[in-house]
Amino acid sequence: MNNKKSIFLSIIFIFTTLIVVAQPKDNSPYSRYGLGDPVDNNFVYFRTTGLSGAFYNPYQINVVNPASNGYLRATVFDIGLYAKYAGLKTNSNSTGIYSGNLEYISLGIPLINPINDLLEKKVRKYDIGLTFTLMPASIVGYDVSSDEEREGIGIIRRTYKGTGGTYKFMTGLGGRYNNFSFGFNVGYFFGKINYDREILFPGLNNPYSNNYHTDFSVNGFIYNVGTIYNVVLNKKELKEKENTGVKKLIFGIYGNTKTNFKTKGTVVNTSTIYDVNSPSTTTDTVYSDKNKSGTGTLPVNFGGSIIYNDKDKYIFGVDFSKSLWNQYTNDIKPDNLKDSYKISIGGQYTPDINSYTNYFKRVNYGMGIYYQTDPRSEGDNQFEEKGIHFGMGLPFVFKRKISRINLDLNFGNRGSNLSISENFVKFSLSVTFNDTEWFVKRKYY
Repeated sequence: MNNKKSIFLSIIFIFTTLIVVAQPKDNSPYSRYGLGDPVDNNFVYFRTTGLSGAFYNPYQINVVNPASNGYLRATVFDIGLYAKYAGLKTNSNSTGIYSGNLEYISLGIPLINPINDLLEKKVRKYDIGLTFTLMPASIVGYDVSSDEEREGIGIIRRTYKGTGGTYKFMTGLGGRYNNFSFGFNVGYFFGKINYDREILFPGLNNPYSNNYHTDFSVNGFIYNVGTIYNVVLNKKELKEKENTGVKKLIFGIYGNTKTNFKTKGTVVNTSTIYDVNSPSTTTDTVYSDKNKSGTGTLPVNFGGSIIYNDKDKYIFGVDFSKSLWNQYTNDIKPDNLKDSYKISIGGQYTPDINSYTNYFKRVNYGMGIYYQTDPRSEGDNQFEEKGIHFGMGLPFVFKRKISRINLDLNFGNRGSNLSISENFVKFSLSVTFNDTEWFVKRKYY
């Protein structure tokens, strides 16, 4: 039990420090709009396949569809991080940006330990799983400038800076009965975002600048629900061969209605005159509201998958999701956003999960391709992104338990139809620790 207490204390410490450590380290001009760049909700193991709506694994956590919690067969502690290179390109300039950070941390616990059933020789038709997850919801991080020359004025320099982001802490509960499962996540949505814009006239004597600052914090409760249903395709074979694997079609759907959040912040606009003959400046406040408050609305989200699973060796399917971002509102910083969607096709191949002679036969190999639109737009052109994932899951032994390192390599492009396009390479890594001894009934003779 001392080991379990140490793990709990470590998890609490990581949860409380993740927000401090995981500040955005990016420079994405797209994050000026809405709540910033949305974060992929898929954990690395599922990201490699492009599937999440109906995909589950008894030793991995899927927060996208909480019904997957009902299939947990071991305690799971999963922590993910990423590194990214993005090449930004305009008609006249290009630059490269490196970024990276912690991505999520999650704990999943089966409330009914399968070892108890083995010891008591029970065949149970139901299971229940519980999860706790902390992860970013969106990231704001940019620092860009542009120069424009006008006759009679000279150079007009505009600078834009933004920092911050939003986060969510979620608790999920899922239950399985036979081939059907249902689950829900409830969570707390929070964060703070800062925006600064400045207009300078460096070619003028006694120049002045216009400064616009907006910051706001958000907080509110969020939720989603989901279901998963399995259709077994080889029932006759299972009756004839006791140890054969299961062939099945898996259907999964998930979603949530609109949710509201509270917001408060500051809006300050100033004009500053610089005297070239002295170091003094004169600042006039054009507008100031340091106690601005209001409400906002997060949109409806829904999605689902259809997956074919051939004895856990061959898995492939199609995944679709949609978010009605035209419902988004924010009293402090309103934005006109558009509905977005994502479609992906992918799968996973595991040569022989039970192989004792060849390590690489126990490795999961995944690939997925996707296309998605973004709620943000430039004029009439909505942001678009397309890409491909390659990945693998590498098993290793930790304290006599099989755990896994999940790797994902994502090549993609977004904004090809916009004034600024981005080609990127993103490498994600997660370490998943499994433990089968939680909630085991101790017997003493």
